[in-house]
Amino acid sequence: MRPAKTYEKVIKRFYRPEIYKCPECNKSLKRAVTVSERTVVTLGGVIKMTHGGYRCKNPECSLKGRTYRSAAADALVLPRMTFGLDIVMLVGRLRLGKHQTLDEIHQELSERLAPLGASVSRREVMYLFDAFHMVLRSVSDPAQDKEWMSEVEKNGGIIVSIDGIKPDVGNETVYMVKDVLTGRLLNAENVTESGVERLKEVLAPVLALKVAVLGTMSDAQESEVMALEALWPDVPHQTCQFHALDKASRPIFKEDNQIKAEMRGSIQEGVVSVRKQIREQKGDVLEGEAKQLEILDDYGLGVQAVLSRKGKAPFDYVSVEAADALEDIAASLSRLEKKGVHEAR
Repeated sequence: MRPAKTYEKVIKRFYRPEIYKCPECNKSLKRAVTVSERTVVTLGGVIKMTHGGYRCKNPECSLKGRTYRSAAADALVLPRMTFGLDIVMLVGRLRLGKHQTLDEIHQELSERLAPLGASVSRREVMYLFDAFHMVLRSVSDPAQDKEWMSEVEKNGGIIVSIDGIKPDVGNETVYMVKDVLTGRLLNAENVTESGVERLKEVLAPVLALKVAVLGTMSDAQESEVMALEALWPDVPHQTCQFHALDKASRPIFKEDNQIKAEMRGSIQEGVVSVRKQIREQKGDVLEGEAKQLEILDDYGLGVQAVLSRKGKAPFDYVSVEAADALEDIAASLSRLEKKGVHEAR
């Protein structure tokens, strides 16, 4: 049996229902059961939560057997999960909003959780993305959204977009179906195969809305295009501009990464060596010289940060930005040499 995780810094919190009186007889609610007692990792800290369930003790009350829960406790974390809902939402935003890879999300989450004495594994990140997808599905009933339906009526219909996202190679694909005009999520599903018939099933809830479809959009995947054309044969289709530009820029982006790798290979080792020498010399010099060494160490750190930066298709070419940044650092060092440390700063 795997031992439970332990945390150095834990916040203890007790949650009770937000109402204090029985809505039927107005008698005070009393604690009757412990709904749950668990440790939850959130972005704000590690919480040892106790969730108390309250009931009306009036024997004549028709609601005496009902258990009242805390809405705040239920909103903190999903059932049977250790990581809070805020972390689930962050994973979804990083993946779908910023198009980060699984490894990039893992790195960012690890950096955020480290000060809390908590950690997250790469596989747990995948589970968190699955949980995000589950939350999306639970709130994606557009037919009941009267405000959205009103917007659709004003727009004269919707433009349907479908996009498949793989959290990691070899895993299921998450298909997101949206209305381009309002940004409203219409459906989201995990699929193990992306054939035309399966994608028609993913798009079926949109068809069931019985609203006018003005156009369709996809990333040009053949099965997506065929499924859209089968359901809306007389509607114009367009390839997503981002996906088109992304694919068109891949050869340049690959070359850009190669150039940056060569820059890193030719500079990184020397910078690391210089910074090591600076740290070794700090304890053997006067205070003024130590301050100068700290400034030079900051320059070295800046160079390493520039060389570690990653670009993003289609237009964020990191080698170009790295070259510009290194030129700025070189110019600053030149001013430092000519004018002295204090003036250059």
